[in-house]
Amino acid sequence: MTDGKKYEESAVYEIRVKGTLDESWSDWFGNFTILVRDDETVMVGPVVDQAALHRILTKINDMGLSLISVVRHPS
Repeated sequence: MTDGKKYEESAVYEIRVKGTLDESWSDWFGNFTILVRDDETVMVGPVVDQAALHRILTKINDMGLSLISVVRHPS
């Protein structure tokens, strides 16, 4: 088990969801870059900590979007 400290730091995340969102959703998701690939939306951007990541994931859930993946990019 890790001590979790590295996950409490700011990092860039790539979040993939089923369905399409246009760039106008960028502000609502914390200024993420939004790209559409086929029937998936890829959102990439900085997240300050785990609490912020959970807020983003809650928004995705509240919108009824299906989460495909969440990837934390190395700093």
